[in-house]
Amino acid sequence: MQRLFVKLFLIVVLIIFVAPLKVSAMPEILPFDQLKSGMNGKAYTVVDGSGKIESFDVKIIGLTDEGKGSKRIIIAQTSGEVIKRTGGILQGMSGSPVYIDGKLIGALSATLKEMDPYTAFITPIESMLELWTLPDPKAQVNYFKTAKAAEEENKSNESKEVEPESKDASTDEVTEDIEDTAQVEEVDALYISGFDASGIRFLQRELGLKNLQNSSATKPERGIQLDATLEPGSALGVAIIYGDFSLGATGTVTAVDGKRLLAFGHSFTHSGNVNFFMTDASVIGSVSGVTGNGVKLAGIGHIIGRVNQDRDSGIAGILGTFPAVVPITVTIHDNALNKEETYTATIAYNENLIPKLGAAVAYTALSKMADTTAESTVEIDFNIKTNAVADGELARKNMFYNTTDVGQVAILELMQALNLVCSNTKEESNIFGVDVNISFEAERRTASIISVTPEKKSVKPGETVNLTVELQPYRKPVEKVTLPYTVPLTARQGNLALEIHGGALVPVNQAMAMANAGLVTADSNKSYEDKIKEFLKTGKNNQLVVEVGGANEPKTEKQIRQEIAQAKRAQARLKKAGISSKKVDNKVDTNYIIDNVMRTTLSVEKV
Repeated sequence: MQRLFVKLFLIVVLIIFVAPLKVSAMPEILPFDQLKSGMNGKAYTVVDGSGKIESFDVKIIGLTDEGKGSKRIIIAQTSGEVIKRTGGILQGMSGSPVYIDGKLIGALSATLKEMDPYTAFITPIESMLELWTLPDPKAQVNYFKTAKAAEEENKSNESKEVEPESKDASTDEVTEDIEDTAQVEEVDALYISGFDASGIRFLQRELGLKNLQNSSATKPERGIQLDATLEPGSALGVAIIYGDFSLGATGTVTAVDGKRLLAFGHSFTHSGNVNFFMTDASVIGSVSGVTGNGVKLAGIGHIIGRVNQDRDSGIAGILGTFPAVVPITVTIHDNALNKEETYTATIAYNENLIPKLGAAVAYTALSKMADTTAESTVEIDFNIKTNAVADGELARKNMFYNTTDVGQVAILELMQALNLVCSNTKEESNIFGVDVNISFEAERRTASIISVTPEKKSVKPGETVNLTVELQPYRKPVEKVTLPYTVPLTARQGNLALEIHGGALVPVNQAMAMANAGLVTADSNKSYEDKIKEFLKTGKNNQLVVEVGGANEPKTEKQIRQEIAQAKRAQARLKKAGISSKKVDNKVDTNYIIDNVMRTTLSVEKV
């Protein structure tokens, strides 16, 4: 898979070397079928800014095993000084390893929401260990190890790979039943930084995320830490965006075996084989919840590896290897104040998430800079560096106006473009970077066409005629724009109806005529390349466009032959006169969003 050095280089320049943590090895485990009610054990986690791993008491009070395809769960009661101090199980304790007689039985993963914060649900360690056996097709080359080490790891992975497990449909049903009857709440802590209230609402809507809490108050060190090691009970982070904008979750390490790591005891996004950032995490304190909604105050820190599995039983990752990323830079310019701000972030490469996350970053950057949802006009210019197009860049510029929160509208084309790049059914397209430039002003920049005057009425096929278009901008003096139009070589003698409109408007008569003639092609029938070309050719809101108007009658075979013959005669005439027959672009940019349609007529002479 080509993820290329350029992507990792943008992260590598941030590398920070710090002393490695204590090395841990996989402990002996106590299998689920050997557990019994009444057994006592210890769980380990970090609850305050000291970073110290502390323990609390755990007593097994029940076991659930519905048989094949079901999710096995250990139910326990927690107690001890630490639990008393925190007021019960906190969000962020997910993954806390639980031991009985020094043997690992599993990871704390959930509690009873608003009922009993001292009752814990534990995911058996056998369920989590399966994550280490799953194939990892999204694996990336580790650019920070020797070729010999890479060769040894590849051999090791090959011996451990198995076919993906066949998941019985009843697994989710059992989980849903438990959640419905016992109000189970997973106890990881969602982490979000840099996003304002509008950005958070956007993420909640587009990604279906709930209970997002802005953790901007926590400011741990950033960058990459090489050769980091963690131990069970350490705080851990997983992120899908990293930088000026971050989105992820913090929880606890369950087990470590060399460079391999297990955590959380439940899923993060439940996306299977993934390519996410693994980070260390800093806990600055905890807040006890009156009704069991307590939370650790924590933030993600250095990138220390890659999370490669995100499953029902937890997350798994590899220390010292790093995910492919898509760097995004968003520059916002306030035209009124002549003020500019640039935001940067990296998105872990995931084709399903890149379009929405890229749009979320651009939208939030605009929202933070504008600091208003009042009427505004926005110009957005983006460039996606990708091998999905021949010249390596998919660029688009457009203008948008809305009476409230124009950013919601302005970023839709960026999301559409990223979706196009990520929807190649033949092969995965690389995205090497996304640059977005947005300028805005708190005023209405729209205009209506009030007249269209051709420089002459009588024209010949293939001839270019200039149309003088008068525009009435909103509460400004009338302006004139020259719009060139090339008469089609196949234009029939007689009147030629033209429609002049904004680039985003589709002439109604023309659309109806195409539909009636069966010329509308379903997107599914278009090639990947054609979809991108069509997107790039789509008219812009601030363009004036001239097109043949009116519903054209179906052509007979005789008429088609006549048009072909006429086109040849017209081309010969133009060539003899030394005039280029190349068609000009029948559109022109303006400083306004065009909001109406105007019609005019030309008289086509016989060739």
